[in-house]
Amino acid sequence: MAKRIFLDIHNESSSYTLVGLSTQLKDYHLSFLLNKIPGLQFARFEDLPVLFPDLETPAAYSLFTSSDEEAFNTYYLISNRNQDHFLVPSLKQTDYLMIIEGPFKKKQKDELLKALRAIPNLLLAVEVNPTTIKQFESLITDLEIHIMNVTKHSIRELS
Repeated sequence: MAKRIFLDIHNESSSYTLVGLSTQLKDYHLSFLLNKIPGLQFARFEDLPVLFPDLETPAAYSLFTSSDEEAFNTYYLISNRNQDHFLVPSLKQTDYLMIIEGPFKKKQKDELLKALRAIPNLLLAVEVNPTTIKQFESLITDLEIHIMNVTKHSIRELS
């Protein structure tokens, strides 16, 4: 009799830290200011497409990424709004979402929040519990699929 193997593909919310940012700065200017924080080096990535039930075509949200290979963290800076929709409607007071993937200790989190709050024109930098966001898992899934597709496409072009 054949064995069945079941894979648990659900994301662990605990391996993600979510920070909401509120500012009037443009995404590229915010990215530039964030890059002054030690350990961060955000670079523009292809916009994140998200399909909403009431839209025929995906809505695009600006996306920047940064990797800290020593701490095994990947940072994503995503706009929370475009012309028509909020990416996460329950966080309407935030303009950008910073998602940190990987182990992130309390000391690291406190240092990051302190550095973020020191940025001029950044009105709000607050940690948000990802488990309170209804669409967080689908956002992470969309983000992971997008990163894989862009990376796969880039590798094909190099070949």
